[in-house]
Amino acid sequence: MMSNIFEGFNAENNNKLINTQCDFNNQAKKRKLDESMETFSENMMIRGRSFLPIRGGTDVFATDEWKSSGTSLFCPVKQDVYLNLQKYDQISAAQGSFYTADDCGNFQSSVIGHVIHLWRFDKKIKKLYISQSYLFTNQQEFLRVQAFLQNL
Repeated sequence: MMSNIFEGFNAENNNKLINTQCDFNNQAKKRKLDESMETFSENMMIRGRSFLPIRGGTDVFATDEWKSSGTSLFCPVKQDVYLNLQKYDQISAAQGSFYTADDCGNFQSSVIGHVIHLWRFDKKIKKLYISQSYLFTNQQEFLRVQAFLQNL
């Protein structure tokens, strides 16, 4: 025999509980956002979160296999990415000529652009290594990301 899930249910006590919750929500302070915050990335930075927004598109590429010889292939970033900067120990930037790949990872072309390297510390070998790199062929997008990082 199935038990009734409403056994012991007291509508009067439940209404008091709901009314108490509503009163609590009405009394809670509401946050006001500063009107000077114009973009989502500024909102994230001001609220204390350390997520780096990177817009996906035809001019942004990424790799997680950086080779110091400069032969790394950067694959296109199709969607927006938010990187948790607390996971990384160091961030650096460089410019130069880099290799891009198509969606399948096959060499496509050599491009000139700016790259941001995200470094992590390996406790086993006690050394910093480049965990991820993002290549920007659009200088405006790179400058936006660079400005965000400088404001941290």
